[in-house]
Amino acid sequence: MSAPAESERRLFLALWPDDAERRQWAERVADVAGRRRVRDANLHLTLVFLGATDAARLAAYEAALADLAVPTLELILDRYGYWPRPRILWLGSSHTPPELYELVAELHRRLRGCGFAPERRAFQAHITLARKFPGPAPTRPPATPIRWRVGDVALVESQASPEGSRYRVLRRWPGG
Repeated sequence: MSAPAESERRLFLALWPDDAERRQWAERVADVAGRRRVRDANLHLTLVFLGATDAARLAAYEAALADLAVPTLELILDRYGYWPRPRILWLGSSHTPPELYELVAELHRRLRGCGFAPERRAFQAHITLARKFPGPAPTRPPATPIRWRVGDVALVESQASPEGSRYRVLRRWPGG
């Protein structure tokens, strides 16, 4: 895969916690994630990875999502997982609400009309806690599950920096 052109931005759609939620989560998982943990400001749940996006494609995406109705739902983050190949420790849900799968399907449907090709992998709701994690995932669930009430979708830009990726919310679509 080639590097994005100067005029392209690396974008994704996500559920984006507020700062207070993010700080609380970071405190609760710090001992599990260890020194390889994701920066607190980067904790989020990716819905759709858009990749390198030029201005025309971004405008098309925003138009396609203009009247998006985002359901209000509650996620209960109550289990750890580990993907050995990318060495990622994550936090997820034992029961992902059907409304979240429906939201991702709706995003894919709308974006396909703009020429977007979704990933082939099935969507799995998770929050990345650590990269280059030695594994395995903790076998015990979090002492207290994280209850997260969400109701909007954020368009986020990933910007490379010497310290790793930095994320910037560009826009939000609120729930209805």
